[in-house]
Amino acid sequence: MVVGTLQHVPSKGRISIMKIQNFTVQKRHSVIKLSYGILLMIIGVVMAAINPISIISNWYMDMREGSFLYKMWENPTYEMFSEMWVYNYTNVQEYLSGEQKILKVQEVGPFMFQEHRTNENIRIDKERGVMTMNPKLELKFLADQSINDLSNVTVKIPNIPLIAMSTLAADKLGYFANAGAYYSMSALGSKLFKDLTVQEMFWGYNDPIVTIANSLLPGWIDFKKIGLLDRFYAQKLEWSEVELGNVSRRYSLNAWDNSSGLLEQGFTDLDSSTPCNRIQGSYEGLMLPSNYAKGRNITIFRKQACRNYPFSFVSEHESELGLDSYLYTMDNTAFSNDSPFACNCSGECPPEGFVDVSNCYYGFPIYLSKPHMMDTDPVQQAYYEGMKPDRKKHTSHFELEPVLGAPLSFSIKIQINLAVRVSQGNPITAPVKDKVLPLMWFSLYCKEPPPDVVTLLRLRLVIGPPLVITLEVILFLIGLVLGVQGAHRIWKPKYKIIPPKEIPIPIIRRKSSERRRSSVILNMADNVGFTCKDDEDLAKEAVSLLAINEDDNEFVDLLVSSDNE
Repeated sequence: MVVGTLQHVPSKGRISIMKIQNFTVQKRHSVIKLSYGILLMIIGVVMAAINPISIISNWYMDMREGSFLYKMWENPTYEMFSEMWVYNYTNVQEYLSGEQKILKVQEVGPFMFQEHRTNENIRIDKERGVMTMNPKLELKFLADQSINDLSNVTVKIPNIPLIAMSTLAADKLGYFANAGAYYSMSALGSKLFKDLTVQEMFWGYNDPIVTIANSLLPGWIDFKKIGLLDRFYAQKLEWSEVELGNVSRRYSLNAWDNSSGLLEQGFTDLDSSTPCNRIQGSYEGLMLPSNYAKGRNITIFRKQACRNYPFSFVSEHESELGLDSYLYTMDNTAFSNDSPFACNCSGECPPEGFVDVSNCYYGFPIYLSKPHMMDTDPVQQAYYEGMKPDRKKHTSHFELEPVLGAPLSFSIKIQINLAVRVSQGNPITAPVKDKVLPLMWFSLYCKEPPPDVVTLLRLRLVIGPPLVITLEVILFLIGLVLGVQGAHRIWKPKYKIIPPKEIPIPIIRRKSSERRRSSVILNMADNVGFTCKDDEDLAKEAVSLLAINEDDNEFVDLLVSSDNE
């Protein structure tokens, strides 16, 4: 056995090993921390900048086959109801006999219906940025929410075929033709007023005038029974085209039956069109553009109403769902002759507050107004007793959630009237000459969005934003902490390399490979560069990482002296 002395020599190789060890154990983790910290902070900042909720909701609300919006448009889940009231004339005999000068009317109702809208054969043209479909409307009577069954309620109303044909003849025909019409109607036993059940009034009844007109002019009178709802909801194959490409006009109508306007209201082309007859740019109310501008008005088109109707912005308020919303009401002048939406009038113009839609309904003198003749000509109001206009009750409104453009609630209230004009040759309608006779009024409404839309709105507006903000803050703070820790450890490492001192250590010579390994381990373990008492465990880990093989002696200079050699 040879006993010698192991000396520490400050060689370049040994210093290099210590630097590698210091980087491997300490700085590697610090750099990783710094990298992860920077990455998390970048992710947090990017999320705050791009608004991921908006991106996700836009993708979810994209109109494509099979998407949520596509299915909702194909079969809308909004529950739409229509409350209908009819006017019962209670003093007809007294009025016709001259005993009373004013017609008395009594509101009867409500009769509740559910309106079911579907859109069939939806086609999306991505190149043109449009969507086409066949819209269909159906009414279902809700007896349990009505005052009675339709067949059990009888009312006295104006004879619609008699008055309609007489007025039409007065407008279009001469004296002798009107005289012939008068004698024909008298021979048929037609009376100025009729007793009908509400079922007959709504869905049709047999009338000799209609039967004859259908036989002689089937291309014009294409029905054998006449009823108000039967004609208003008559099923026709129609096409509508909706805008998708233009973001500011998304979901607005482009055309109806291949026309950008209502031909019945005098539309010829867009250049000469008016707000009354221009369909392009109006909305049906199923959906409006997202991020709808505050203060921007809405134009609603209803095919049954044969015209556009303006809704003006009123206020921003909190809806019953707790969401910020915009409230719109129909303009007070929506039916006025001075309104920009008033249709051009040729011939007999309607009194103030009435809209002529006769061209949409076989030429019959159908006038629309607000319920109970609100905002109409005072002369017409004075003809009746029982009209009780109430602005709060009879005003139409539309409530919109502007971020997604989803309707929250709406109510459209319209009255159907029958205008009377008399010819000298046909005095059968003379007792009600120049009057606009009220027939019925309805309120088409939706009180709240369907559950799937409510869930989407809450996720997008209530739950999502604070959740994403919290996530952004957490990511940024975690990234900041990791980054600061990593940078601090790199700038001020925990260990210092202390120049080695020569400390003689007696050793016993063993086999070459065993001696070298144990000598290096002893040397490194006792090195004063690792004598920091507080970090003993980390120093041992560093030493274990530097176990040297037999061929690694080029990294360390070992001076071994022996008395026996």
